[in-house]
Amino acid sequence: MKRAFFTKFKEEEHTGFSTRSGIQGSRLMNKDGTFNVIRRGMPFLNRLNRFHDLITMRWSTFNTIVIVFYLIINLVFTLLYLLAGVEHLGGTIAISSTDKFFEAFFFSCQTYTTVGYGRVNPVGLPANIIASIESLTGLMSFALATGLIYGRFSRPNAKILYSENAIIAPFQNATAFMFRIANARKNQLIECEAQLMMSYVDSETAIRKFLPLKLEYNKVSGLAMSWTVVHPINDDSPLKGISPDDLKEFDAEFIFMFKAFDDTYSQTIHARNSFTHHDIVWGAKFQPMFHTDEHSNATILELDQISSYEKVELPLVLQKASSE
Repeated sequence: MKRAFFTKFKEEEHTGFSTRSGIQGSRLMNKDGTFNVIRRGMPFLNRLNRFHDLITMRWSTFNTIVIVFYLIINLVFTLLYLLAGVEHLGGTIAISSTDKFFEAFFFSCQTYTTVGYGRVNPVGLPANIIASIESLTGLMSFALATGLIYGRFSRPNAKILYSENAIIAPFQNATAFMFRIANARKNQLIECEAQLMMSYVDSETAIRKFLPLKLEYNKVSGLAMSWTVVHPINDDSPLKGISPDDLKEFDAEFIFMFKAFDDTYSQTIHARNSFTHHDIVWGAKFQPMFHTDEHSNATILELDQISSYEKVELPLVLQKASSE
């Protein structure tokens, strides 16, 4: 009955996802908006995208890589100075082997960063060649690091918060599929557009299909506060008459795509998320997440309340699935 009802709706044909359900993971899109795909079958160096990885990884990972690289490169040049002989570093006062190592190491750090305090200086051809190569390496490394840091700061990316759950809530004497989003940053997002799509598996054919879901409105002028994305469950909705067990049977997943113009970067940003049938709460409504301040001069948006909801009774007259 439900499958016949779905045939009334035009499917989304070009989604970028495969229709073969048996060869895909448990969900199409991860909660962080990335596609749930692991790429294999290419040589490691061919699939390595160093620039992309370095500007998209976490800051803690990036800083660790920079520090480790800095230490390793200076250790390499320290060993070269030791092989050339510490006596070729004029101004050294070290006596023990450990002190000589640290003298060479810190001279390497000063040369690599082009600080050059002047107490220790290379003497002779081997030491001067090593110092010259290290100076050039340091200049190129810091130029590269500066470009990467600029790329990390200048890369436009969205910091969109989503409610942990989607809900089935009362709406205009019927029900609706809802979830909330909000901008976690102070930047201004304007000309916001939203798109919602339901993915389900036809158990008879084992083919995954995609249906676009109409929203109450799919555009807002600006994401100043929160936006409750609403898909009304009416005669035009594939969810009419669907139960929680039906969504589980169909392995349903709701894919949300968002784009807006970032006024800070003057560029369009994109964000994605998905909700599986496990993430849906039936019979609930979101609680308000904004209020005025004590002087009624400004609006306070409580971002930590984006997922807050309360249980409610759904309308007694729920639409049933078509028997066609």
